[in-house]
Amino acid sequence: MQAKPVQIAVIVIGLLVGVVGIVLATSGGGGADLANRMVLIDVKTGDVYSVSLQGRSVRLPYPHPDTSESTLLPASLDEDTNTWYLSNRYLKALENIEGISDKVDTESGKVDIPADTKPQSID
Repeated sequence: MQAKPVQIAVIVIGLLVGVVGIVLATSGGGGADLANRMVLIDVKTGDVYSVSLQGRSVRLPYPHPDTSESTLLPASLDEDTNTWYLSNRYLKALENIEGISDKVDTESGKVDIPADTKPQSID
C-alpha cells in the first residue's frame, strides 16, 4: 500500500511538533524565578523584600535583615488593582507585632505603597 502525500505530511508535522515540544520542555529557558522566591513586606516600614526558597524552608514572619525583628510577611501585587496585599493567611500574625506602619491595613491586608516597588533581595 502506497502512503498518500497527506498522510506523509501529517506524520512529518506531528514529528516536528513533538521535537519542538521536547526541546522547549528541556531547555529550561530564562523565565521568571517566581516559584523559587517569596515576596515579603516589612509591616513596620512598608519596604518590600524577596527571599530565595530554593533548597530551604522559611519561617514566617521572616526576620528583618537589619534588625532581626520578625516583621516581614508574605505579600503579592494584585495586577488588576495595582495594589499590594499581605497574604490573608498571615494577617493574624499582625496581632503579635508592635509598631505596624499606617501603610498597612490590618483588616484587609492592603499595603499602601507604589505598585512599581521592586523587592530588595535579602539572600
